[in-house]
Amino acid sequence: MNAQHLNKNEVEAVILALDECYRRLHAANVSARDLTQEGFSLMFKSAYQGIIQK
Repeated sequence: MNAQHLNKNEVEAVILALDECYRRLHAANVSARDLTQEGFSLMFKSAYQGIIQK
């Protein structure tokens, strides 16, 4: 995802999705370093979909 190509609403959704990812990690007592890139990508996609469906 290239931030230069996102509109204001999309940037806000990405920020909220990242916040949700780190909230989930904190709740699970897991560090981002403990996940694979694929695992973080899946979690981000899930969080992003949840944000844009609100």
